[in-house]
Amino acid sequence: MTSGLQWPGNNDMIPSKNWVDFVLSQPIDQPPGKEMVYSCGSSHLLSAILQKATGLHTEAFAEKYLFTPLGITNYKWNCDGQDITIGGFGLTLTTVDMSKIGTLYLDKGRWKTKQIVSSQWVEESTSPKVNVDESTSYAYHWWNLTYDNQIGRIFFASGLEGQYIIVAPDYQLVTVLTGSMKDETSRPLWYMKDYLLPYVIQ
Repeated sequence: MTSGLQWPGNNDMIPSKNWVDFVLSQPIDQPPGKEMVYSCGSSHLLSAILQKATGLHTEAFAEKYLFTPLGITNYKWNCDGQDITIGGFGLTLTTVDMSKIGTLYLDKGRWKTKQIVSSQWVEESTSPKVNVDESTSYAYHWWNLTYDNQIGRIFFASGLEGQYIIVAPDYQLVTVLTGSMKDETSRPLWYMKDYLLPYVIQ
């Protein structure tokens, strides 16, 4: 999310004929690596790169190396007009399957008796890379939030209108929320701090 490219938003990208070309044609606002701008376009570029590098659709890659090992079969993932799996949105999962992904990351890439993702990648991909504010930072599509010294840190994946996979490593806890919140979609994060984590036995 620190490409430096201007991001006008999904509503401008979606009607364009070629989403990858649209993202790459945006002007540079900031030097790359300096400032975070949340961009679904950047995520879509990653999907396009993955497909080109592996010769597999991102969906097929995920199915082979992640979904099938986790027993995830009931999902839907949309593509753009060039048949590139959408990187920034468009994936639908059940609550149970979202919890499997959270549990995989809580257990450092291990699922039951098998290492699905390397523990080094889990650590790298969830460790803070760029600060957003005093308590929040961003990693590789995982957010980090440090509440305070007493409650500690969580990392989480966040989707539209309050969809969350929240991992609290210090508490050995995974929390999944789905819903359709139109405003204040960060409320579940503060509910965690005020009403859940203080009462979890560590």
